[in-house]
Amino acid sequence: MRRRSMIVAVIGLIGLVGLNLSAQAPAPADQPTTPSACLKATRDFQASAMKAAAPVNAEKYAVIQKDKLEFARACLAKLAVDGVPAQELTPLAELFIEAGQPEKGDATIARAIAAQTDPALKAKAVTTAIGIVMRQPLSDERNARAERLVVELEALPASFVKERIEGHGRLNSYYRADDIDAGIIKHSSRIIELNQKLTAADRVMPLDRTLVAAYVNLAEALAGQEQNAKALDVLRRAPKELDGISGVADQLKETLARYELVGKPGAPVEAPQWLNAPAGTTKLAMTGGQVTWLQFTAHWCGPCRESYPSVVKLQKQFGAKGLRVVMVTQFYGYFEKQRNLSPADELAALKGYFPQHGILFPTAVADNNMVVSADGKMTRTVNVNDANYKVAGIPQIQIIDKKGNVRLIMIGYDTANDARMADLIARLLTEPGQ
Repeated sequence: MRRRSMIVAVIGLIGLVGLNLSAQAPAPADQPTTPSACLKATRDFQASAMKAAAPVNAEKYAVIQKDKLEFARACLAKLAVDGVPAQELTPLAELFIEAGQPEKGDATIARAIAAQTDPALKAKAVTTAIGIVMRQPLSDERNARAERLVVELEALPASFVKERIEGHGRLNSYYRADDIDAGIIKHSSRIIELNQKLTAADRVMPLDRTLVAAYVNLAEALAGQEQNAKALDVLRRAPKELDGISGVADQLKETLARYELVGKPGAPVEAPQWLNAPAGTTKLAMTGGQVTWLQFTAHWCGPCRESYPSVVKLQKQFGAKGLRVVMVTQFYGYFEKQRNLSPADELAALKGYFPQHGILFPTAVADNNMVVSADGKMTRTVNVNDANYKVAGIPQIQIIDKKGNVRLIMIGYDTANDARMADLIARLLTEPGQ
């Protein structure tokens, strides 16, 4: 399952091409003489640039990233990288990554792990290596390499609990981004197990975020495999088990509410514009004696596109037997490289986009969630469909039975789910309707 915050996804997935990039970034002012100092200077440069450019949009972010890369390369050029001591190999590997040289980063982190005799330094090197490996293209070999690194972390002295959590957390976050349920369940469960060895005073930044994410990720993965009761149990246990982290219940409130929808009637989908629906359609009920695949999606969402072949295949397999697919999206004011689009122009783009991916199903197109002023405060208008289904990341898929009740909620999609979803749909189609 790949969790994608809509705001982050918009920034990250808008095309970053054709930009008027800035001139070459300045060289480091103090001329750092070690990889660790150079790495710090690079990251400080980026942080300062982000602050100065606020608010940061996609174009500004692309410029900052280019300048940061040039800054890191200028710093590297001043270092004698071949003779750095063992304790500087890990920051050197990270510096290569910041400079856009992943092959050198990969080779250097391997040297760092082999060279370390101090367990603390080795833990840092292994954890860094996990991040470097998982930035490479998705493959079974990549995942196997990262898993071997976690085994090295587990071989450290038993006292290295925080380091183990950090390593499992890094791998967990990448598995979450790639929608690999087995990896999510494995590493989230291990983090939760390791959490029992911590005191409340240990659960501080940045470890607190890794711990909370483990509970959320595990719950989402379990829910997507029809283990909703277990998912709810994980979320309800979290506030007590994460003693020392403030606001856990509030952080998990919306996630808990989402999975509490399972077993309850699905809300109708509302939108002023529809594709592939009868003229005048503004609302579509989730009742009607069909099994419904209801999916929240967007034209900018890569993981959504990855799900479309499976959706089309399942609809072809079960459509004649009573499976209905319904898509839900909204206007964003842009499409690919086109900016400041009117709703009419964006709708025209969507009419071409979805058929390219075989999406010929009823598709609700809601209004853009505009930021407006209310009582002197800037707030984003509510999307009723997002609110009804507690949407936080997309694709979010709801399977709704013939009686109109939500039976499963899944965030993200991986083709490994095809057989499981086919089995669920087949079972629901044999159940009585209204």
